[in-house]
Amino acid sequence: MNKPLVSVIMVSYNTRAYTVKAMQTALDSRGFKPGEIEVVMVDNNSPDDTVAYTRKHLPMVKVIANKDNKGFGGGNNQAIAESKGRYLLLLNPDAFLAPDSLRIMTDILIKNEDIVSVGPQLRYENGELQQSAGYLPTPWRVTAWMLWLDKIPGIKRLFPTPYHVYDLNWHKTDHYPEWLMGACIMFRRAEFIEAGGFDDKIFMYAEEVELYRRLKESLGKKVFFTTKTKVVHIGSVSTKKANAYRLNYELKGIEYIYRKHYPGLYWYIKGVITLGVIMRLALFTIIPARRETLVEYRKYFS
Repeated sequence: MNKPLVSVIMVSYNTRAYTVKAMQTALDSRGFKPGEIEVVMVDNNSPDDTVAYTRKHLPMVKVIANKDNKGFGGGNNQAIAESKGRYLLLLNPDAFLAPDSLRIMTDILIKNEDIVSVGPQLRYENGELQQSAGYLPTPWRVTAWMLWLDKIPGIKRLFPTPYHVYDLNWHKTDHYPEWLMGACIMFRRAEFIEAGGFDDKIFMYAEEVELYRRLKESLGKKVFFTTKTKVVHIGSVSTKKANAYRLNYELKGIEYIYRKHYPGLYWYIKGVITLGVIMRLALFTIIPARRETLVEYRKYFS
């Protein structure tokens, strides 16, 4: 049997139906010889039957069953340590590859040594484009994002490369951003390992941003967002929470990035983020329909 060319890495929590479907789309990828694709799935102590079902119905998948939840970064690191492929595709359990997606992304890395990571255009189930990339969270970008400066006509022209690229027209063409959403991203194994993998002190959200920051520092290579292939990503099936729930984790992740890499700027970033959360609390207090969002933002201070 050939040594795997690509290891598809998946971290699952309580999403058996989605997880099985996602793994099957990886196994059904076109353009590979038998044995060139391996799938490694870490289950973070799901209360459902993900582990038993996978072992019974997809015996070719390597399953690692955790007794506790190690988060996104920790789970991926664990699976990657047990994988053997030259290339690593990190795939969320609610992200579904098109038949040629894996081949297209693999060929991009094979042919372009100056690219450190590639990710596809993401779309929701209904076909709508999904925001999935951005630029590293400099103090200026975090300030614009948290204080809504990048939403104000005229002022937002000062932010051509924002932390989050919300402009869906941007996502219709190829680009070289500085980070990609972790729902579907590919790396070379050697470079991922050289950078140290994910920092598992970030439980979830912002861990890919922190990794891309280290990759840029250590290798200086480009990150590539390609529209040559499209991947369906449902989003948040494990948490089923309001956007503010995810944002709280992301904000804590950014604060951690500054404590770790830019300690002299930590209190500035902490202050900007705190002010931004207070502004959101004030806004959503007067919007009854956003009570769930309000509750989640309050948790930032707990």
